[in-house]
Amino acid sequence: MKIWITAAVSAMALAMPALAEVPGIDFAKAERPARGAVALPVGKDGALEGISRDADRAAKGAIAEAIKTAGFKGAAGQTLTLYGVGPYGAVLLVGTGEGLKSATDLQTYGATVAKGTAGWTATVNVAVPDAKDVANDAAIAAQGAMLGAYDFGKWGKAAPASEPKVTLTFLAPDANAARRAWETDARAVAEGVFFARDLVSTPSNIKTPAWFADQVVEKFQGLPNVTVTMLDEAQIEALGMGALYGTGQGSVRPPRLVAVEYKGGTAGEAPIAFVGKGITFDTGGISIKPSANMWRMRMDMAGAAASAGAVLTLAKREAKVNVVAVLPLAENMPDGNAIRPGDVLTSMSGKTIEIMSTDAEGRLVLADGLWWTQEQYKPKLAVTIATLTGAVGGALGSDYAGLFTNDDALAQRFLAAADASGEGLWRLPVHPNTFKAIRSDVADVKNGGEGAPGASVGAAFIMEWVKEETPFVHLDIASMAWQNSGNAVDPKGAVGYGVRLFDELSRTYETK
Repeated sequence: MKIWITAAVSAMALAMPALAEVPGIDFAKAERPARGAVALPVGKDGALEGISRDADRAAKGAIAEAIKTAGFKGAAGQTLTLYGVGPYGAVLLVGTGEGLKSATDLQTYGATVAKGTAGWTATVNVAVPDAKDVANDAAIAAQGAMLGAYDFGKWGKAAPASEPKVTLTFLAPDANAARRAWETDARAVAEGVFFARDLVSTPSNIKTPAWFADQVVEKFQGLPNVTVTMLDEAQIEALGMGALYGTGQGSVRPPRLVAVEYKGGTAGEAPIAFVGKGITFDTGGISIKPSANMWRMRMDMAGAAASAGAVLTLAKREAKVNVVAVLPLAENMPDGNAIRPGDVLTSMSGKTIEIMSTDAEGRLVLADGLWWTQEQYKPKLAVTIATLTGAVGGALGSDYAGLFTNDDALAQRFLAAADASGEGLWRLPVHPNTFKAIRSDVADVKNGGEGAPGASVGAAFIMEWVKEETPFVHLDIASMAWQNSGNAVDPKGAVGYGVRLFDELSRTYETK
């Protein structure tokens, strides 16, 4: 790995806490376990098939009898734990409903197994339903188990690393093929998601722009075909990035810009660029936010975290694609030196911006980050990803991120990747009137527009910095980056949304 660091790495770079315990992962041939602990799928209305049926026979019908007695219907995600059943010391029954029909279903199954066996001190043989010919099915279920077991823990109180107490052995028709799929692919995706979750979860008194940049440098250390570039505040100012510099000038913690380039594809081919909003904490600046739930603004750099996590995944699985993650990082604070509503900033492109609200700062850092990316890398596709607006949650809830693009073919490509990865997207419009709404009387554009949908205004603003020759997509993930309750695969708190989506999208561009 080459590292071009144009700012000194902080001597006080603080490492994130060690990950909470995740299960060991292994693979074995798909056949009925003779004894020990097992996890078995159960279909709709308690149906037992394949290895589950064979295990029940070995238990002389005791599993089916327990299902009947407990009224276990096999609904998706439903679990029932039995002990001392026939030759098995412990049996975890996991409902699969109508069956596992997608990678998301397999991930959820694996995650449910991990949660149901947490605390067990044994090797658990895990039957994977419908994994008849595809070795990848068992690897994807294992990926779900790893993702579902994630726990950031308490800052400063992480337990020392130790061997996992439980090992999940996933049963596959070809165990060696499943193990290769895990080691060369599926595990890398989980590691990228973990990195993103760790960054988002870290408290913002630790997570300064410089700290964030240092973590990225450290994480990519030693990975082949990777180059890391870091710019400090003096260089950001010298390059004319008035939007990025202006956003961070109210903080004693100055901005940074980090680029992580991975070259795994054809030499000389233009990369895909992921430009992620990296506001390490957002008070709203002079346009200060209400105090309720402001603590959650530690996650306002989730777009940058996802971009870095996606490139980490691609580098670790040695994907045959060229990509770059660009992370414009700043802290938005209401200092006496902070920008004010009514100020005019000059961006790197020379375009001027009237500030309507200092709380519409994410689009400012993305404007300079996107322009610098196009100047530096001339990408074949540029994607901005940001926790940009509360409005997108009002429109789509917590089921979908907002997708904005003027390219119908690109929209379909992203929607297909969303379906395959399980990270939902819904396309939203940017009407010509929205561009009119952000015209300014005293500058080229303003960072807010009256009478236009908020999420579309944010997208339209960023589109002002897209060069004509650059295919472009904007993703607003404000309602997806943080879960209040969580689910089997994604924990309460930081989700790492975008890593799996970008990995799936990149597969469609890989050199065959």
